[in-house]
Amino acid sequence: MSASAETLRHFAPGERGLEQSFGRAATILNLLSNVGDTGLRFVDIVRATGFSQTTVHRLVAALAEHGFIEQEPESGRYFLGIRLAGWAFAAANRFGLAEIAHPIMQALSAETEDSVFLSIRSGDMATCVAQIEGSYPIRALVVKPGDRRPLGLGASAVVLLAFVKDPAEIERVLAMPEHRAGCTARGVDQAQVRRWIAEAQRDGYASVQDLVPGTAGIALPIFGPVGNPVAALSLAAIAPRLAPPRREAVLQRLRAATAELEARLQPLLKARAPL
Repeated sequence: MSASAETLRHFAPGERGLEQSFGRAATILNLLSNVGDTGLRFVDIVRATGFSQTTVHRLVAALAEHGFIEQEPESGRYFLGIRLAGWAFAAANRFGLAEIAHPIMQALSAETEDSVFLSIRSGDMATCVAQIEGSYPIRALVVKPGDRRPLGLGASAVVLLAFVKDPAEIERVLAMPEHRAGCTARGVDQAQVRRWIAEAQRDGYASVQDLVPGTAGIALPIFGPVGNPVAALSLAAIAPRLAPPRREAVLQRLRAATAELEARLQPLLKARAPL
């Protein structure tokens, strides 16, 4: 076994069962967090950890199944996955994510007089982590910080799902009983969710109306290093305020704000590790 593998392994030689499996899985996650944007091939993971190919194959499959790692189709390399990115953002919010986003969100809200939201993907849910209330007399406060929604239900939740690179991942989420239950609770059928997703993929942004009666929302994705969305910046208002032609002017401001926020978040996004 290599010296680097000895350094990475933090479980006792005599550990067995769940503790040993957890230790080995943590070794792979630590390894991937240390290589950053380059990722690792399967053979690289085997070589660096000193684990057998069978063990690495089993662990990699399990970690990918639960979203802790992901494989880039073009290169076959493995990276930390969406789920950890979501946890990283949730942890980062405790240590300053909201502060990073706040001035950009505040400026966008001041320009439009509408309410602005920042959401992250955490597992198979969209979680609101920041909100700025608009100054327009009739406000659309569709979510508040801490609120969670199934992916695909709401403008931010739509872009967090629609722009996932792997179509099979989108289908997996839509097939989940929890997702179907969320649709039922909101009075939305999955055909409508699929229309929102298709429109977002076509237009480059999500536009959702009347999920909360009388309101409309638009959202843009913020992408991680592998190209999957890890966060979304959205704006909500009463429906007439986001009808054409005003929607195009608001969308232009939202695009500029999203680009600025993504640029400021790059140090967090490139770290690819929980903070």
